[in-house]
Amino acid sequence: MTDRADSTLGVFGAQSSLLPAGEGAAAALGLTNAMTLGGAAIFVIVMAFVWLAWRRQTGGRTWWILGGGVVFPLVVLALLFVASTGVLRAVAGGREDAALTIEVTGHQFWWDVVYDPGGLAIRDANEVVMPVGVPVRIVLKSEDVIHSFWVPKVAGKMDMIPGRVNETVMTATEAGRFRGQCAEFCGLSHPLMAFEMVAVPPDHFRAFLEDLQGDAADVAGPAARGREVFLEAGCAACHAVRGVAEGARLGPDLTRVGGRAALGAGMWPMNEGSLAGWIADVQDMKPGANMPSYAHLSGPDLRALAQWLGSLR
Repeated sequence: MTDRADSTLGVFGAQSSLLPAGEGAAAALGLTNAMTLGGAAIFVIVMAFVWLAWRRQTGGRTWWILGGGVVFPLVVLALLFVASTGVLRAVAGGREDAALTIEVTGHQFWWDVVYDPGGLAIRDANEVVMPVGVPVRIVLKSEDVIHSFWVPKVAGKMDMIPGRVNETVMTATEAGRFRGQCAEFCGLSHPLMAFEMVAVPPDHFRAFLEDLQGDAADVAGPAARGREVFLEAGCAACHAVRGVAEGARLGPDLTRVGGRAALGAGMWPMNEGSLAGWIADVQDMKPGANMPSYAHLSGPDLRALAQWLGSLR
């Protein structure tokens, strides 16, 4: 467990909402600070008025209590309510200005990601790439239970509810790799359902989309045997690999699985060892995952499959 936590922390960086890298997170932090100061002011002033009312033994005590214990808190809370409503409208609004739409669907326990610039509907999984400084419309869905999409450094969280479509707009203000997390208990491996949000310059994002549209990279040598194992073992029934096996939607798209920073929705560093361990005994690495284990594969076939998947970028 320590190795996994250390490796993913190194990949994704801190998951802190106190160091915003997006407009939504900055607005939420400002509101948090205002509410903290407002709450502290209410406490201090109310306690002061209570003390004054206690000290004053003659008439007028009721006015001290009403003024400090009722009127003042109501005024401060009303101001904070107006401020919070404005922040929520600003964070949730701006969809008409969004230059890009990304659809994210939550599953137990992974993320299906579809980039839809101009109706292209390019599919990926467990990683969300977005351009810096560009408002992005995020469409959120769920295929099974309630999940919650949260990238603390970029924006606030929003629930993903079966049968309902929620939308939000996110704008990253600096480039980097930021850890995201499911923030709603969704089953046995809820704590193991993370993802990575990668904010890149707009020109890098355009290059990413162009590269994403192509077929999976073909390889020669021993790893080429892995493609045959993938098809023979029936992996294509659940996983799509463009140019090799297309159309499956039950599991994550694996067209560029080797190019992702992590395996298992943000839980393990992406390398051949992790891939082989995942294929052989997925329940040991992610309890409750719907994928069956393939411990029956021979050693050479398992290594070939892991090498081939690791080469897909």
